[in-house]
Amino acid sequence: MKPFRNFAHQAEQAIDKTRTKIKEKLDLFDPVIIFPYLGYSNGKIAYVSGRILEKEQVVHEVEELENNLWDNLHRTWKRYESDEIPRVGVEGELAGRKTSTVSSEEGYFTLIFEDIEDLQLKDGWHEVQLRIAHMPFDLEYEEEASVEVIVCNQQNEFGIISDVDDTIMESNATSFLKKMRTMLSNTARTRVVFEGVDKLYHNLCKDHYNPIFFVSGSSYNLYDKLIKFCEYNDIPKGPFFLRDIGLNAKQWIKQDTRPYKLDYIDEIMTTFDQLDFICIGDSGQQDPEIYREAHEKYPGRIKAIYIRHVYTDERQKELEGMASEMDIPLLVMEHSGDALEHAKEQGWV
Repeated sequence: MKPFRNFAHQAEQAIDKTRTKIKEKLDLFDPVIIFPYLGYSNGKIAYVSGRILEKEQVVHEVEELENNLWDNLHRTWKRYESDEIPRVGVEGELAGRKTSTVSSEEGYFTLIFEDIEDLQLKDGWHEVQLRIAHMPFDLEYEEEASVEVIVCNQQNEFGIISDVDDTIMESNATSFLKKMRTMLSNTARTRVVFEGVDKLYHNLCKDHYNPIFFVSGSSYNLYDKLIKFCEYNDIPKGPFFLRDIGLNAKQWIKQDTRPYKLDYIDEIMTTFDQLDFICIGDSGQQDPEIYREAHEKYPGRIKAIYIRHVYTDERQKELEGMASEMDIPLLVMEHSGDALEHAKEQGWV
């Protein structure tokens, strides 16, 4: 199976290169942009990622004011049919410190600012300037962009790791058909937020003093929609760690949920190795098991696990049994207020 997957990946790369050459020759490229993702830093090292893409007006410029099926279908198609630009040189500047990298064959890039202790960046959000330094194709592009990076010097009380689907927004993720209907019938503004999420998260984050990280099963193609959803619903801002969609040497179409979420949690726990965490998820998929495994790997660093009950009564009883066997609180909550009350009782808010 693996040799065939490698062959398929190589074939896809060859097709992409041919398509790029044809589009370049026929001048079929739309203007190219830097599409950055919110970054993060522990004060010693900073990471800022993003993607080099052709601009799609309905995704990157037009506000989602109309909520009708055809417009939503069109936007969703454009998000997933993204045209990435490979081998583009990207430069970044944070507080006067510069670094550079090159975008991958799928257009992704990660800028790493190393040894930045001397910058003495304060906790909070800092702006990073981005620039296309080298374009390997003859096409029009927007040279500059900017994005923010959250700095946490780990003097904070704790951090928060949160899922998204069925944790902060209603997604019906346990049913493929219901999930697709929910996604296609709503814009970022009309997606349903669970009651009390904004209050719970603001209390935990303490006006952004405690950092929050979103580790989700959604794909990076939906990044703009997730960011807008959080803005519209007054949910604290934080970096998103999302799923890669596509064929490569390690996966078919999409990464498996458990290993990629655990990898991201490892990345967060390792980068912020002096920080404890509260983990929030839902009962519909594997969040409880994933967080339990993280707790076993990093004993003493996960203060509590809050799981929103969105699935069957049998699943709830299973999680209550799991909670009785753990040495940290695992709370199955019906409402965000349940977790807030528990956090108050522990003196965390």
